[in-house]
Amino acid sequence: MTENPEDIKTLESEVKAFVNAQPYWAKYICCEILSGNEITDEKIETTFSFLLEELSLKEETTKPELSITYNPNATDDFKEELTFDALIDVEGVNALKENQRIELTPNLTILYGVNGAGKSGYIRLLKNSFYSKDKEQIVENVNQENANKPISAQFHFSTNGTHIPLKYPEDLENGIFNQFAVFDGEIGKRHLKNRNDFSFRPAGLRLFNEFNSVLEKLNNRLIIEARSKSTLNPFANDDIFQGESEIKNFLSSLSHNSKLIDLQKHLPFTEEEKTKKLESEKKYDDLKIALSQKDKTLKELTIIREQLTARQKNLEITNLWFAQTQLESVNNSISDCNTKKEIATKQGIEKFKSEKINNIGSEEWKVFIQAAEKFALKQTNNDTFYPEIGDNCLLCQQPINEDLQKNLIQSYWAYIASVAEQEAKTAIEDLDKTKEGYEKLDFNQFPESDILSSWLKENNEEALKYGKQILENQNTLSLNIIDAINKNETRQFTEIKTDLSIFDNVLNELNTRIKALEENEQNKILELLLKEKTYLAHKEKLSIRYTEIETLHKNIIWVHKSNSFNKQWHKTQSTNTEKRLSNDYFNSDYINAFNQECDSLNGKFGIIIDAKSFDAQSNRQLFLKGKDPSAILSEGEQKVIALADFIAETNITTINKGIVFDDPVTSLDEERKSTIAKRLVDLSTQKQVVIFTHDLVFVSSLINFAGDNNVPNECHWIENRNGIPGQVWLRNSPTYEKVYRNSEPAKEFYKVAKEDDCPPAEREYQVRNGFTALRTCYEVLVINDLFKNVVQRYNERVSVDSLSSVYFDEELINELLESFAQCCRYMEGHTHSDKYAYLKPEPQNLNEEIQRYETIRSKIKKNDTIP
Repeated sequence: MTENPEDIKTLESEVKAFVNAQPYWAKYICCEILSGNEITDEKIETTFSFLLEELSLKEETTKPELSITYNPNATDDFKEELTFDALIDVEGVNALKENQRIELTPNLTILYGVNGAGKSGYIRLLKNSFYSKDKEQIVENVNQENANKPISAQFHFSTNGTHIPLKYPEDLENGIFNQFAVFDGEIGKRHLKNRNDFSFRPAGLRLFNEFNSVLEKLNNRLIIEARSKSTLNPFANDDIFQGESEIKNFLSSLSHNSKLIDLQKHLPFTEEEKTKKLESEKKYDDLKIALSQKDKTLKELTIIREQLTARQKNLEITNLWFAQTQLESVNNSISDCNTKKEIATKQGIEKFKSEKINNIGSEEWKVFIQAAEKFALKQTNNDTFYPEIGDNCLLCQQPINEDLQKNLIQSYWAYIASVAEQEAKTAIEDLDKTKEGYEKLDFNQFPESDILSSWLKENNEEALKYGKQILENQNTLSLNIIDAINKNETRQFTEIKTDLSIFDNVLNELNTRIKALEENEQNKILELLLKEKTYLAHKEKLSIRYTEIETLHKNIIWVHKSNSFNKQWHKTQSTNTEKRLSNDYFNSDYINAFNQECDSLNGKFGIIIDAKSFDAQSNRQLFLKGKDPSAILSEGEQKVIALADFIAETNITTINKGIVFDDPVTSLDEERKSTIAKRLVDLSTQKQVVIFTHDLVFVSSLINFAGDNNVPNECHWIENRNGIPGQVWLRNSPTYEKVYRNSEPAKEFYKVAKEDDCPPAEREYQVRNGFTALRTCYEVLVINDLFKNVVQRYNERVSVDSLSSVYFDEELINELLESFAQCCRYMEGHTHSDKYAYLKPEPQNLNEEIQRYETIRSKIKKNDTIP
C-alpha cells in the first residue's frame, strides 16, 4: 500500500487547513497575508466590514470566493530574484563625504577602510534601513554648512533585469528592505544574551503573528465603536417620561431582546388624542383641587385614630389598678403587714421592756437598734465581733465588764435578725411598692390642649366627659388607697373601671369615616384620570422621540452582538497552531542549521537552543550549561556563536537575499579569521554578502578564498581624506592585485579626463584617481613580476621555489622608485616632502606616467627571459 499524497501533512497543507476552518473575515485576511500583500488600512477596513457581517451588525453582502495562494516566502514586496546593486548619494549621515557611490556584486563585496575612515556611518545607515536587532541612531552631519540637512540616501536594487530605485527614508516601508540583514558587534551580543524572535520565517508561520496583530486591531475597532454606542438609557428615568405607563415600563426595561413592534402599537399620536389629553389634564386638575380638602380631613382623622388607640391602651392599663381583685389585694397586703409587725413585736419586744426607757418596741426604737448594729460592725477587729468583755459601750464609752451587759447587746442583734422581723420588713416594702404604683398613675389623659380632646369635644363630647369623670373618680380612689396604706388601715374599696366600649364605638365611627374617604368614588375617578393623562402624555413624547428610541435600541443590539466576538479564542487558536507547526516544521530546521554553522565555523562548544513560540511568534535563546554563553565563552568564541546564530536565522528561508557584516572578525586570531572568511565566501554563492572591515589579513583571506573558488567579488576602499571620512574608491584595495596587473585601470581614468567636455573639477578628480590606480599598479608589479610572487601581501603562503626567477637590477629599481614617487606626488591625501611639493595634476602628466610604467613593466617582463 502506498500513502496517498493528499494524506501527507506538510506546513503548506496544515496552514491551508487552518485558514479554511476560519470564518470568511478571518480567511480573507489570512489569504492576503499568505499572498504577501501589504496589510494596509484599507484591507483592515475590509476585514472589519466582513467581521461586522459575521456578527450580523451589517447587512450581508455578496462576497467573492476566496482561494489560498500559498507563497512560502511571501512578504510585502518580496522579490524572488533580488540584488542590492548600489548605495549612492548618502547625505546628512555623520560626517560622510557626499556624492559617493558604493557598487555591489551579486556575490561578495568587500569595503576596506582603517578606523575612522567612515565605515561606521555607512553601517548605521544600513542598520536603520535593513533588518537589524540594533537600530543605532544616525547622527546628522554637524560639519556641513547646513547642519540640519536631512538624512537621505538612494538604494538601487534589481530583480529579473528590472531596476528598482528606492529612497531612504521615504521608501522604508517597502518590503525589499526587509530582505537584507545587518550584523555587527552589538547585534552579536543580542544574539547571545536575549531571547530573539525569528525574523525570517515562511509566510505560513508568519501568518499567525500577523493574524494576531490584525485581531488586536479589529478588536480595538469593535471596542471603540461599542463605546461610542454604549450610552445610558435616558428614557428609563422620570426626566422624560414622568409617571407610570405601559410605555414607560417598556422603555425602562429596553434591551437587545425588546421588540419595538410592541412599542409601535402605541403610535401614532392623533389629533383626537391631543384634544383628549388636554381634556384629561383639565379634569384631573379640577378634581384634585376639589379633593385636596378631603385629603386634609383624611390625614387628620388618621392621626386622631392613632391617638385614640394609644389612649385606650393607657385606660386599659389604669383599669387594672382599680379592679376589685386589685383592691382586695391592697387590703390583704395591709392586713398581712400589720399581722407580721405584731408577731415581730411579741416575739422580741417584751424582754427588752424597762421602766428606765420608754417606747421600747416603737419604730424609732427599731431604727435605733438597726443603726447600732451597723455601727457595731465597724468595731470588728481580728475576727472578733462586738461586743466582747472589755469592749466599751457605743454610747457612754464605759467598759463592758459583765456578761449581762454583753448578752443584752447580743440580744438586740438577734432580734434584728429574727425571721418575724424580716417578714415584717418585706411586707412593709411590698406595701410601699404598691403605694408607689398608685402614686405614679396619670389621671390627666384628656388635657384641654390635646388634639384628641379637642376633637372629642367637637365630635363626641359625651365620651370625653365620661372619660374625664371616670379618671377623676379613679384619682379619688387612688388617694384613699394611698392614705390607707400610710395609716396601715384596711378599708372598704369599691371597683371603678372605665368602660372602654364607649371609646370602641368612637373608634368604629372613625374607621367608618376614614374608609369612606379612602374608598371615595371621586378618588377612583382621579386615579383613572391620572392614568389616562400620563399615558397620553407618554404617547405624545413617544411620537416625538421614537427615532431616538429606535437608534438607542439599535445601538443596544449592536453592542450586544459585538460582545459575542471572542478575540481571545481566535488568538489562542492561532497561537497554539503556530506553536505546533513551528515545532513540527521550523524550529528543528533552525536547530539543524545552527549546528551546521557551528561546524562550518569550528564553533562546537556545546550550545543548547531553547526554541519556543509566544503569541504566535517563534523565538529562541542560546544556553551553555544552562547559562548565558557570554558568561563562559571567550570573546572570540562568543563572536563565532553569534555569527552561527545570525547566519542560521537568515538561511532557513529564502526571504533573506543579502547580509551585511561589520568587522565580523574583530579580536579573533588568524586561524579563526581564515575559517570565517572561507564560510562567508561560501555563503556568497547563495546570497549577497557585503563585508565592511579594517582587517587587511581578513581582506586577503576573503579575496584568496573567492579566487580559489571562482566566486565573483570586488573590493572598494573607504578613506578619510583631509578630515572628511567616507570617500569611496571603487575596485581599489591594498590587496586588489589582479585588476592592476597592467595599466588599464589608470588608462580608464585618463580616457575620461582628456575629453574636451570634461569639467575642470571632474578632470582633476579623474586624474588623481588615475595616479592612485597607477600607484597600485606599481605595488602589484613589484609583488608579482619583480619578486615573482615569492611573498604575497597578507597571505601566509610563501613560494620559495619562485626565488630562482627573481632578477634584481639596481638601475631598473631606481627608475621604478622615481616613477612610484611621481604617482605619490600627484595623489591627493598623502603628505608630501618639500622635494615633492604639491602640483595640480593634468591629464598629460597622467599619460606620461602611464607610458613610463609601461616601459618599466616591459623591462621587468624582458628580464623574465634572462637565465
